[in-house]
Formats: sequence, structure tokens, C-alpha cells
Amino acid sequence: MTVQNKNIQNYLVPKLELVCGDVLEGVELAYTTYGKLSDSKDNAILVFHALTGSHLLSGKYERFDDKNLPWNEELEIGWWDEFVGSGKMFDTDKYFVICVNYLGGCYGSTGPNSIDKITNNIYGDSFPQITFKDIENSQKLVCDMLGVKSLHAVAGASIGGLMALEFAINYPEYVDKIISISSSHKVSTIQLLHNLEQAYILDLAKDSNSRQEEYLSLARMVAHKTYISLDLLAKRAKAESKYMDNEMGYFLKTPQESYMMHQGEKFIERFNTESYRTIINAWQNFKIDEKDIKKLNGKEVLVLSVDSDVCFYPEEQIELIDILELNDVCVNYFLLHSDKGHDAFLLEPDIFFEPISSYL
Repeated sequence: MTVQNKNIQNYLVPKLELVCGDVLEGVELAYTTYGKLSDSKDNAILVFHALTGSHLLSGKYERFDDKNLPWNEELEIGWWDEFVGSGKMFDTDKYFVICVNYLGGCYGSTGPNSIDKITNNIYGDSFPQITFKDIENSQKLVCDMLGVKSLHAVAGASIGGLMALEFAINYPEYVDKIISISSSHKVSTIQLLHNLEQAYILDLAKDSNSRQEEYLSLARMVAHKTYISLDLLAKRAKAESKYMDNEMGYFLKTPQESYMMHQGEKFIERFNTESYRTIINAWQNFKIDEKDIKKLNGKEVLVLSVDSDVCFYPEEQIELIDILELNDVCVNYFLLHSDKGHDAFLLEPDIFFEPISSYL
């Protein structure tokens, strides 16, 4: 099979009906594809990205033509560059890999900072509340447009794993294999509380004209400490703080504090408040009815856990496995060792190669 280079496109959906009953008109969905769709049109793999990820899955990229879209150097290399490509885990010599920027996102898909085609104004707070199911349904439309007859696999890490699982439940005849990485089947109590804290911070930002970006930075800091192991954070922290002269200088005394401030500052360069609030809200309202898992009866699911993960704890994957097996779903499970925490799926590709390659 001839391998094609990455292909970045936008798909226009004339009308998209949402779970809430609202209808969005003129919906743009930014997506990338890698590899080539087979003649039988059944070699595609749909990848759901994480909360603040993008459709820029693999390869090198330059800034978007639309300079209103956020950008920094973190987007110059695809976030799963070591996972997707010729001879890699998601081998583009064999598979046609698709990744779509989420509805509600800020990298080219329609979101709260997009123009409402009806009013010709930016949606802003009028952007409807979307669900993960809305995101999944929109991505099914992209797959249909691309001519995909069935998916060889659907895959996702973190909240992408939640969506991969729900997508397969919604379209069981369309999906063959399911890959869930550092994820679960529900929103845990600690996630509910972290999301509440972030939403509260972002709500307060509405009343601040001068420090709105700092509220987004703070919201990210609340979450970031669950994405990376604290041991790794301490190792990465530089020896001195560069924030001694700012408004928080009186308080910031350690490299760890400086590191976290820096992470927040980098984040506001590449994401925006409105999309963050939108996707956090969709996550907060995610719910799979356990009886619907019966729709996966006879399927084969790969569940991958990381032992140092404190965002989606390994215990959550064990609970997922128990529920799948109760519904006669075949589960392949691996508990992977890493000191990188939840972000191991971004930082440590080597530990994922064998289980994913063998499964696919």
C-alpha cells in the first residue's frame, strides 16, 4: 500500500443537531488523515485526542493560516508523532488514521470563538452546551464523508478514551476494535471536583477585563498537577524561580512553584478560555449507562493503564475491565510502569509499542 503524507482539511457540515436539541449551522470540522484508505474501506483508525489536544496528530506543522487560532511551539510537532506513521504503532503503511479537532475546540473546528452563521457574530456565551456524544456524532460524519465503510479501530487516551468507548457503544456495527488508554467509563469523584474548581475559576474570569488569561492559566494549573507525576515535576523544575519580580514573587520560593506557573503561561498561548470551559462542561456531564455496554458484546477491547497515573487511576481501569467482562467483552489489559504519570501516553511511547502493535 502506498503511504500518503498527512492531509489537513476542513469539512463543512450544513446542519448539526445536538443532544440538547439545538441545531448548529455551517459547522466546520478540522481534521487530519495519515496513510491511505484501502479499497475495501475498512482499514481506518479514528483517534480521539485528549482535553486540550488537536487534530495535529503526527508530523511537523506550521502556524495555522487563521492567526486568530492559538498557537505555540508545542503544536509544531504532532502530539502523537511517535505513535502514528510508517512502521509505528499506528502503522500508516497498513492503516488510514483519522483525527478530528473536537466540536467546541479552538483549532479550526466550530467552537465558542467561531462566527455564528445565523447572527454573523462570535458565539461567545451563546455557544450551546455540547456533549461528548455530539463530538462523537460529528466525527462519525467525517468518517462517512471520507468513505470509511467500517473502522478497524477507535482509540483514545484520557478523555479521548471515554469518547472512544462511547463511540463504539453508539456505533457497535461500525467499530471492530477499541483502544482505551489511561481512561475509564465514567467521571470519577476527583475529576468532578477538579472540573468544578476549573469551571468556577473560568466563571470568575468573566468579570475580569485585565486578568482573564491568568484565570485560564490558574485553571490549567489545577489540572496539570494530575497529568504529570510529582516526582517528575520536581526533576523538571529549574533551580530558581523567574517570578520573583511579579505580583506573586513574595510567595513563590521554590522551583516547583515556578515550573507550575510556567506551565500555566505556556498553556494560554495555545488554548482559549471559552473552548476549555466548553469541553470541561461536556466532560462533567459524561455518562455511559452500564446496560449499554452490552452493545459491545463479542468485541475485543485493549485497556492500557499507567501505574503512576493520578488523573485516571489504575483502579478505574480495573473497574472498567470488570464491567466489560460482565458483559462478555474480551479484554486485553496491561498495567504499564512509568514515572511520567498520566501524560505517559504523550511522553513515553516505547512502553505502548508492543501492546498496541500486537493488538492491532
